[in-house]
Amino acid sequence: MRITHFSLSLLSLAISTQIYAEVTSNAQATSTLSPIVVTATRTPTSIAQIAGTVQTIAQAEIVQQATPGRKLADILAQLVPSLGASSGTVSNYGQTMRGRQVQILIDGVPQTGSRDVSRQLNSISPALIDHVEVVSGASSIYGAGATGGIINIITRRATESEPLNFETKVGITAGDHFSSDALAYEVGQTAAFSHGALDGFLGVNFTQRGEQQDSRGERIAPEPAQADRQDTQTIDVNGRLNLRLNDQQRISLGAQYYNDEQDSDYAPDYGPNLSALLVRGYQPSLKAIKGLQLDQQPLTSRYAINAQYQNDDVLGQVLTTEAYYRHEKSRFFPFVTAINVARAPLSDAQKQQLAARGYAVLQSESEVEVAGARAALQSSLNLADKTLELTYGVDYEQETDQQQAESFDLNRFMASNGLTYQSSGKSYGFGPDVDINKLGVFLQSRLPLSDQLSVQAGIRHEQIDSDSKQYIPTNEAMLADLLAAYWVPYQPSAVAAGKVKHNATLFNLGTVYDLNDAQQVFANFSQGFSLPDVQRMLRDVQPGFVVSSDNIEPIKVNNYELGWRMQGDAGLNLGLTGFYNTSDKVSQFNRDYSVTIADTDERIYGAEASFSVPVLTQFKAGGTLAYTRGQFKDAAGEWRELNAFRVSPVKGTLFGEWNDDHDNGLRIQMLAVAGSDRAYNDAQQAAYNSTVRATPASKIKGYAVMDVLAHAAALGGRIDFGIYNVWNTAYRSVYSQEAASTYGLMSSIPAEGRTYGLSYTVRY
Repeated sequence: MRITHFSLSLLSLAISTQIYAEVTSNAQATSTLSPIVVTATRTPTSIAQIAGTVQTIAQAEIVQQATPGRKLADILAQLVPSLGASSGTVSNYGQTMRGRQVQILIDGVPQTGSRDVSRQLNSISPALIDHVEVVSGASSIYGAGATGGIINIITRRATESEPLNFETKVGITAGDHFSSDALAYEVGQTAAFSHGALDGFLGVNFTQRGEQQDSRGERIAPEPAQADRQDTQTIDVNGRLNLRLNDQQRISLGAQYYNDEQDSDYAPDYGPNLSALLVRGYQPSLKAIKGLQLDQQPLTSRYAINAQYQNDDVLGQVLTTEAYYRHEKSRFFPFVTAINVARAPLSDAQKQQLAARGYAVLQSESEVEVAGARAALQSSLNLADKTLELTYGVDYEQETDQQQAESFDLNRFMASNGLTYQSSGKSYGFGPDVDINKLGVFLQSRLPLSDQLSVQAGIRHEQIDSDSKQYIPTNEAMLADLLAAYWVPYQPSAVAAGKVKHNATLFNLGTVYDLNDAQQVFANFSQGFSLPDVQRMLRDVQPGFVVSSDNIEPIKVNNYELGWRMQGDAGLNLGLTGFYNTSDKVSQFNRDYSVTIADTDERIYGAEASFSVPVLTQFKAGGTLAYTRGQFKDAAGEWRELNAFRVSPVKGTLFGEWNDDHDNGLRIQMLAVAGSDRAYNDAQQAAYNSTVRATPASKIKGYAVMDVLAHAAALGGRIDFGIYNVWNTAYRSVYSQEAASTYGLMSSIPAEGRTYGLSYTVRY
């Protein structure tokens, strides 16, 4: 593994990664002392010039980790110290960095919008990724959404060294208890060409996955809250076309189509007479029950296009413009919810009788459309014999969010004990339709004060306008239908349309000092912010709620970090960073599943380290360690721990790796997560009021897993083989343990046991 820790704070030119892919690839092919170019900073920047914490994950590392059916979320959790452990579901919800939200990019285009269903790390095939750049810490480089960091996924593309080439990959993954139902198959094909000023790449990857088995060899139950990966078919098509108009001008066009849909015969075991849903304290079996009848199953579907234009000489400056569009649809597994009958025009005794029948079976589907454009100029000025680098630009983005919940026949659901879902013909709004417009302008500078010391400073101003449509809250609409069944007249009340207007001005200041050619120290202050998910926040409000800028507020984060890095000869890489970030608002996912913003202080602090040390000519060893603590002030002003959905427990990795000069290699790696009960204990003791509300928290039990990965040149190509969870450890992921308190015990499913992966790849 070649992980390079270095720093970042440059809010610079929006130069696309496609335009500089050739430079990046060349840099990665050289020694670790070469000036690796990072594009997640919005300008290609050498590691010696950046202040913050960044790492690059090369294609070779991704290929090594990516057996058929494995998602990018799993791979990054193994390789990125500051990123939380993978959930094992289709969602990366709870997979935070430094306790904050992560902005996911694909080829520099933001994928994390206001309505965030957290499936970005499971919406691209690892086989179509060239490399990944990870920026830790709050940043406003791409506007709202990166209070914890940025993950920039760079897709594969053509190279000038090969006029025409193809690559074919086939693979299979099996559970420890071999079964035809527990296999995952993968087939991938790429084609690339380069001819004169024109080059292009097209990749198609298809994966079909069956059941997942726990450490006992039993099928893992479906995960009803975020949906799981079992019995899915996935197709990913990704293409890129680049044209050099002349020596100064280039254009690039890219597109992706991704569709991941489940087709399963299995449902969760709700117990006799739906006891898991209706009986408090009931312990579900967590078994998968065959017989599911559900026509529309969980789905992740998206298509995206983007176009870039670069001109290297516009009045002596470099101009870059970009336009993009994305449409995505996300469908969840059905769930049962109780209808709140408090507003029913009935006596208390009648309300109690009604509440016993007041349940609904719903399945939600979110639809998001995003269109945006960016432009930036980069120039250099001579200032006292020093080169002052200036970058300034403007970003605009428009997002439209819609979410509906289809209703199923409650009697059929109960009669089948949770196996049959027959549409009732009704659907409800699951939050209002929302239009969000973002406009940002920025100016960034970098000035070398001496041969060893450089300073970077910048400012960004962003304005966000959210327009929510008139909306009947979901519970109000369901209550009206429930009362109508008993001939009780009831007119549901609506939440009026509203506008939310916010603006934020953000600053950054960083410095890098070169101790020598191989070592630097850096200090950095940067600000980031996020706007709450307006649609999600308004889903559960009471009728009469007035939408305004006073009750839907953005969260601004101040991030401080101090670090040291060393990139020595023969692959020696060391890095250590300490960080501290604060905000005066806290986003809360409450016990009743509502989302609110608490006007109270929050602090998160910790340290992360990585090392890779050459031991022999062909052998190296290394690892990572991330320690994070996060706290908020409760209603009494006492600091209380944030739960594991917000702050990942201590996570460490170790590896030993051997590689020869003939594409043969072996890697043994381990990932360990420490347990913690601080947040659970604090949740029982914290003081709450109307602003600071009770947030669920679980006791987290630690675990450790080990993998063995090998590859060899054979049959004219390459064979990869992996054994994951070699010890067949029985454990639950951090997500699964925390979900027990948030979503209920039905989501506390065991993790996958020992699995085997085998693939063959040939280039021609």
